Amino acid sequence: MLSPLMIGLIIQASVVVVLCVGFTFTYMMEKFPNFAHTSLATVGTVISYTLVQMYGFTPYQALPVSTLICGLMGLVLYRFIVRPIKATGAREITLTFAFFALTEVIASIMYIYSYWYLYNRGTPTSGFYFFTGDFTWEGYPGVLLVAAPMCLVLVVALWFFLTKVKQGIAFRAVAEDETLASSLGVNVEEIHLLTWFITGALAGLAGGIIPLWRYTGLDANDEFLILVMTGSVVGGLNAVAGAVVGGLIVVVAQKLLTFIGIDFFGVGAAMYESLYPMVLVVIILFLQPEGVMGVFDKSRPAEKRLTVRLRDSYRNLKRKARELREIKNTRYQR
Repeated sequence: MLSPLMIGLIIQASVVVVLCVGFTFTYMMEKFPNFAHTSLATVGTVISYTLVQMYGFTPYQALPVSTLICGLMGLVLYRFIVRPIKATGAREITLTFAFFALTEVIASIMYIYSYWYLYNRGTPTSGFYFFTGDFTWEGYPGVLLVAAPMCLVLVVALWFFLTKVKQGIAFRAVAEDETLASSLGVNVEEIHLLTWFITGALAGLAGGIIPLWRYTGLDANDEFLILVMTGSVVGGLNAVAGAVVGGLIVVVAQKLLTFIGIDFFGVGAAMYESLYPMVLVVIILFLQPEGVMGVFDKSRPAEKRLTVRLRDSYRNLKRKARELREIKNTRYQR
């Protein structure tokens, strides 16, 4: 029987990995960080809440609806924001700031909707959960039995699609060189539209799962944005596999560092739980700027790989130690 702590850790890891995959996939294709990714997850959460409270859906019936709507919102973001800005010849930094501003716009819309819902229905769309609407099996919550397998299936399916299927390989071609891919007959516009639909759908799916796992609200976006950005950077922004590895590392490291802090400094250390991912990302960027998956990237120059740098440092230390011993022996003989 798994402990409640382990159950919560598995569910959190599943949600964060799904969000990291979407964030990394967008960066691979568009070359800028989509700060609005977790905002779409918040939209998915609010959609699920509305369907459950107003229309009598179960939380699991609301999942495909929130997934589809957020996927369509991803298409809208590309068609009316990303594409026009790119058409002006603007660089990626412009899109970065545009989507940073978009997070505030979406947050404002969600707060307005929450006030409208509170005024008309008497309950706010924040601070809610779906625990009572979940099922149990052998003492385990249904979200555990759904979130973890779903995360695994989605990740494997996306990896298989990008590496084994012809259309998926076209995604990789566009990510590496859009102009060359277009000259080879790849429909670049279709690839970008599918990219934004997939990433939006992943955000909506994660958003629909969150209230089954924990209390949620409209202010959860910042917390998840830190986790998702850290997980993507730690794993490496140039591979979906890196998003999976990074997401798992960040969730486990956050909990582990929190418990260590509590053991050494008392329960007050739990207040800084959201700080630990930032410490982790600074360490990773210092040691391996390309993320954990960069260690296995054979295309990088050998002298820039972490494993090679560590090996060379070890050899230099051995050489210096040998030189010091020789100097010491020479002085002793004299």
